[in-house]
Amino acid sequence: MYHYKDCGLPYVYLTNGFTIDKVEDEEFVSIDNLYELHALVGRNIVSQVRPISHQEFKFIRIELNMSQKALGNLLGVDTQTVARWEKGQTLIPRTADVTLRALYAEFNDDDSQIGLLLNMLSDSEIESTMAELHLEEQDNKWRVA
Repeated sequence: MYHYKDCGLPYVYLTNGFTIDKVEDEEFVSIDNLYELHALVGRNIVSQVRPISHQEFKFIRIELNMSQKALGNLLGVDTQTVARWEKGQTLIPRTADVTLRALYAEFNDDDSQIGLLLNMLSDSEIESTMAELHLEEQDNKWRVA
């Protein structure tokens, strides 16, 4: 059994699927299909009915390949707030917990467009205001001109 600490979670143990090599008194561990392992851990986290832990929150954010700033923008909080959640310094609000779980679930659904939309919303480069919206009425219906 191998205690897989590199994922940042204290409770992950591998019963197989890894190789430990020793070279000059140093151990090197290689894990088979690391991507699939992380996907399984992520699916397990988001399916739990208990509140997400600070380590799990960070794991999911990293698996989404999102910076703290991008996630903060998505959730409407600053980068330091996300950092405090991940360090366990403050409690993670239920809305942030649920949003992160939903984003991860959508991220792993190849047919979903919601994950793409949420990622677009989190992009810090997107203009925060619309310059002009041109509309026209035609046949008693409004449409973008």
